[in-house]
Amino acid sequence: MPAPIRALAAASLAFALAVAKPSAGLPVYDPDPGKPGAGKLQGETWSKESPSASLWLTRIDEDTRKAFVRRRSGLELDPFMTAGTREAGGFIAFHVLVENRTETRLVFQPQSCRLQTSWKDFQAPLDLPTILSAFALADRPPPPHIERLRSAIIDGEVVLNPGETRDGLFIFHAFDPAVKSFQIDVGATLTRGEPFGFSAFYKKRKK
Repeated sequence: MPAPIRALAAASLAFALAVAKPSAGLPVYDPDPGKPGAGKLQGETWSKESPSASLWLTRIDEDTRKAFVRRRSGLELDPFMTAGTREAGGFIAFHVLVENRTETRLVFQPQSCRLQTSWKDFQAPLDLPTILSAFALADRPPPPHIERLRSAIIDGEVVLNPGETRDGLFIFHAFDPAVKSFQIDVGATLTRGEPFGFSAFYKKRKK
């Protein structure tokens, strides 16, 4: 992630680590599969499959995110929500699975994936350097063994040989609840440089 973008993301995450917000009135965003370029939707899972590769993206709740991080990393303390600063709706989490079915080489760059809101705000998934920067900006030490988080999130370039898979979390910080819609753009690069991806679209539920 470029330094200016990382600094902005870290500042936003530091704010989330330091300030608690009320949970009342948070909007609900429903999947909106009718948009051009959307993946196939089943429940909360978006996907795209071909004989060469497959991509899967599933929105998960806070409890599922915490359990996944704990299971993969062994971290008991949630690095995204620390004691006394719980923020309902502070983060949006997705489970991502990438599969190379037949390609000689498949490349997946998580920092090329984006969350984009209807306000044209962009953010990349949180990576470990951004999380560490957030603790530094908040003048707080990171949890012990925070580097283990890399076993739970997709952090850095992934290169898959034929038959290999990789899964992990994409975690984004929450955006302004006045936003009417957002999308997640996910993609990989196949052997000859062809892009392979889709977008997951969401729209605010009307009250």
